[in-house]
Order: sequence, then C-alpha cells, then structure tokens
Amino acid sequence: MLMLSRLAVMALLLLPLLVGASSIRQMDMDEIASRAELVFEGRVIARRVVHVPNSRTLRTEVTFEVDEVIKGNLDSDRVTLSFLGGVADGVALRVSDLHIPELGEQGIYFVESLSRPLVNPLVGWHQGHYLVDREQGTSRSMVRTLDGKPVFGLEPAGAQGISRGGGAAGVEVRPRKPLEMPMTPDDFKARIRGMLQ
Repeated sequence: MLMLSRLAVMALLLLPLLVGASSIRQMDMDEIASRAELVFEGRVIARRVVHVPNSRTLRTEVTFEVDEVIKGNLDSDRVTLSFLGGVADGVALRVSDLHIPELGEQGIYFVESLSRPLVNPLVGWHQGHYLVDREQGTSRSMVRTLDGKPVFGLEPAGAQGISRGGGAAGVEVRPRKPLEMPMTPDDFKARIRGMLQ
C-alpha cells in the first residue's frame, strides 16, 4: 500500500510534465545543431539511477564514452548526462515519450545543456538523439532515427518534417533515388558541421 501511495504522489507531481512531454515543438536540424551546447558521437558505458537530495525525484545518469566531438568542448573522453526518471528501491518514475539511452547504445547526441537539470538534456528530445548501428547483412555503419528509420539525408532549414518520433524537420527517412544508401555516421557528422559553419 505504501508503494502504491508513493507512486500515486509521484504521478500527481509529474502530471504537468507527463501531459506536456508529447507536445515537443518540431525543429529543423539547423536549429537543433545551433541550440546544442555539445554534439558528439559516443557509446553508453554506464547507467545508474539516483535520488535527488531532499526530494522524491529520481534521475538516471547515463555515462558515454565519447568517440568524437562535433561541436563544443570536453576535457575528457567521457560525459555523463542526467535524465528525469528511473526505477530504484521499488519506486518508478517515468516521463511520457522520454527515451533514456540504453547500455551499449551507440549514437550521435545533441546536448542542450551540460549544467542545467532538464527533463531530457537532448535538444528537442528525440530530435537530438540518433542511433548508429550496422546495416543489416553488412559491416557498413548507418544512422537511424530514434524510432529506427534509416536516415538518407538532412535538408536545410524550412524543410518539411517527418512523422512524430522520427527526428527533426528535414531528416529524410526515405531514399530520394533508387538504391540510395542510408547516411554513414561520417556523412551525417559532415552535414552537421556544414550547418554549423
């Protein structure tokens, strides 16, 4: 009974966050890149859930091994980002539409702030979170949106958006010509660097 009441209190406290979480404003990739304090490619090497001191709030700290910095400065090859929510000691705190990077996940991340405690430290939530994995049946790496769609191109500001959860406006998730290959991480990073110039 005590656990149920604790969960009910947490749900009531977070109701404004839960309701607003699914209405993130869609941005284009130029805006995502320019708003980011840090953009990097890396891999999740650790996750831990912590209680925020003097509160009932849980946060999941995700530590990445950084392979390459695309924008910003780091004085280490590791960075830890803090996401609201998690499960610890029988208490669960979940935020609607918030995806916390999984252990072992490889990706390209657009970080809004390294110092402010945000619900999600990534710019535009899913819009600043891209996965890197192998193309099925090959050794070729490719970039995918958070919902698993291959990325074929990044269009300039003002381009039409794609479906909810897929990425920022202008992220092309369909080939533009027959036999077109999805973007490699190097192609994706080069395009982002071009937007930042």
